[in-house]
Amino acid sequence: MKSNLIFVVALAIACSATPARLSSADEAGPTKIELAKGKISLEAPKEWKQGKPKSRIVQYEFSAPVDANEGDEKARITIMQAGGSIDANIERWYGQFVQPDGGSTKDKAKSEKFEVAGQTIYWVDIPGTFKDSAGAGPFSGRPPVMRKEYRMLGAIVVTKDLGQHFIKMTGHEDVVEKLAEGFKKSLKELKVK
Repeated sequence: MKSNLIFVVALAIACSATPARLSSADEAGPTKIELAKGKISLEAPKEWKQGKPKSRIVQYEFSAPVDANEGDEKARITIMQAGGSIDANIERWYGQFVQPDGGSTKDKAKSEKFEVAGQTIYWVDIPGTFKDSAGAGPFSGRPPVMRKEYRMLGAIVVTKDLGQHFIKMTGHEDVVEKLAEGFKKSLKELKVK
């Protein structure tokens, strides 16, 4: 009898417990992204599916769209805090692309700067062939994978006292095109505590 009571109590506790963090696919609402120790937040677009970051320096990582089938093209979204000058970081992003016609990536890219909730956001839209070095870092001895017809949308959120935060989406140009509006909307709805 006593062992049955212990089993029932253990079962009741297990059934009532909720996981500490559900994936965005399991949550009823959107995934909240918190930056600067929770002082800045934005909601991930519903098309983004949260996953485990592939790098220790990445705070959040998503893939999109969530309804993609196995083997379908998906965009990768990474979010991290980093330093360095705005210009140097954007130039580094340009350097991750080459143009099929041999032209300048910077000339093909679009950029803008806007303010949201007192924060400055630098936005870039870069098309071309992406030199994907994921897993092929500078010391690996492996060349990057050249991904044709790719596009990167990058945002640098610059705060006065809370650092710089980088949000970058990279994927096939057709996939990124479908996700671009939702990405920009989430930035424009950024909140500061």
